[in-house]
Amino acid sequence: MYKMNSRIPAPAIVTLLAMLCSGQPGRRLDSPAQRSLVTIVHVKPEMLTEWLDLQRNAAVPALKKAGIKTRTVYASGAFGEAFTYTLIQPMNGFAEFDAADNQALALGLAADAKVAERLRRCLTGASSFLSTALPDISNPGDVRNPPVVGFLRLRVAPGKMEEYVNLYKAEVLPLLKKADSRVFVASRRLGTDGYDLTFETPMGKFADLDGPPALVRALGPQTVAQAMAKLNPLATVAENTILIRQADLSF
Repeated sequence: MYKMNSRIPAPAIVTLLAMLCSGQPGRRLDSPAQRSLVTIVHVKPEMLTEWLDLQRNAAVPALKKAGIKTRTVYASGAFGEAFTYTLIQPMNGFAEFDAADNQALALGLAADAKVAERLRRCLTGASSFLSTALPDISNPGDVRNPPVVGFLRLRVAPGKMEEYVNLYKAEVLPLLKKADSRVFVASRRLGTDGYDLTFETPMGKFADLDGPPALVRALGPQTVAQAMAKLNPLATVAENTILIRQADLSF
């Protein structure tokens, strides 16, 4: 994924947050229904066809057979790291990972050792972490399974997470609701250093990016910039990309 460590102007962050707001991280630890295991895999270009075939014909059937109700898979599109896939599986509790088969399935592998080995040979690397939804600062609406998602990951300065969340809730969330701008916010926790927040925005098509974000259209860039001015010094952009839902790998 692209990484940028420099701080960016408040108006730019405003636009990004307005556009990229329906993410996967951020689920409260006291609410299992709002937690997910997120696995990011990097597929070898020459092995992509085999990996996709194994996912469709081995991994997905195995997940359904194991009683998994849903899994969502996204791919980086024209904007992002090529051959990178994000696998999202909701969690009921940590106890489900006590079974080795469940661990393999959650990581996009398979309980069958031979199939799992074939899947591993398709990858150059993988990482996984706990994603916890933050409903108190989200405005997701009723959108389900959008085909395209604007994705923004911010790295909050150490010791500033509570301040950032409180400011965002007070300064930005009311504007998002007023403008009917859809936002899903989450935090990356176990498996990471815990400093990242993600913001996802559902879109129907890439053409949605051609016009100003709903927040800017409704309230104007100056109002949005003023709301973000206090937040800008507290975070930097770690990732800014577009994700495409893979319908044949999701259910």
